[in-house]
Formats: sequence, structure tokens, C-alpha cells
Amino acid sequence: MSLVNGHLFDKYGPRWLVIPGFILGLTSVLVFSKISTTTHGLTIIVFYTLLMVGMSMITTPSQTNGLNQLERGNYPDGTAIVNTTIQTSGAIGTPIAVSILNRSQNAFLAQVNNPQNATAQIGALVQGIQHAYNFAIIVAIIGLICSLFIKRVLVTQLTLKKFPQ
Repeated sequence: MSLVNGHLFDKYGPRWLVIPGFILGLTSVLVFSKISTTTHGLTIIVFYTLLMVGMSMITTPSQTNGLNQLERGNYPDGTAIVNTTIQTSGAIGTPIAVSILNRSQNAFLAQVNNPQNATAQIGALVQGIQHAYNFAIIVAIIGLICSLFIKRVLVTQLTLKKFPQ
């Protein structure tokens, strides 16, 4: 997808990829937040694929546009900062989501008569997954709102100029 996204980025700029990417991702996460024990496996596969397509529509143009704002000599530093930010965000977001999942499971199991029952365990897991995806919905909405403010940057040899959108 990065090759296609790169071509579209060059032709249309970042907004026309990032905003639909967030919408695609948000739609997928909304579906995942409604997951249940009866959700068909194909549904999960299709929406996970759409989520990953949306993520590629977000990351490639965002990183390229962000780095385009730097002078060429600062590209290595900018790349290092972007990569560090991605790793740090993952290191923070994952434990938050897992904590939400675990807390929701424990709350569910505290309300049932037999928490060792397999049905109760499955119900607890489903509730935990739903609540963790609710956290992901909030993050996706914040990202979508932020994406509305992206401006295209044109790189020239000597100076940087901003494109009107």
C-alpha cells in the first residue's frame, strides 16, 4: 500500500489520504467494539484488513509531510524523532488498552455467580475487548480531528513553501 499511497500523496497531498485513512480505521474500530462470541471470523478478517489499509493511508503521508517541513540536513534527526514517537506511543497505548481489558474482565467476573465457568470467562473476555476498543475509538476520533488541520508542504531545493489546500 505504501507505493500506492506515495503516488497518491504526490498527486493529491496528505489530507486526501490521512482523513479517509482515519475514517476507515475508525469504522473498523467501531465494528471491533461491537464484537461478540457470534461475530463471524470473516468479519474480523475483513475489518482488520480495512484497519491496516487505513493505517497505511495515515502513516506514510503523515510521516512524509512532517519530514518535508525540515531542511534536508535535518532528515535523519526528524526520522529518529518520528520513529521514537511511534515506539513510545505503542509502549504507552498497548498497556493502557490491556489494562482496560483486564479491569473490564475482572469487573464482569465479579458480577457472576461462578467466575470459573467457561461461559463467564468468554463473556468477560468479550466485554474486555469491547471496552479496550472503546479506548481505541477515542484515540481514532482525536486523530481524525487532528487530521483536519494537516497542510501540504512543498519541498524545494532552497526553501520550503506551504501549498494552499
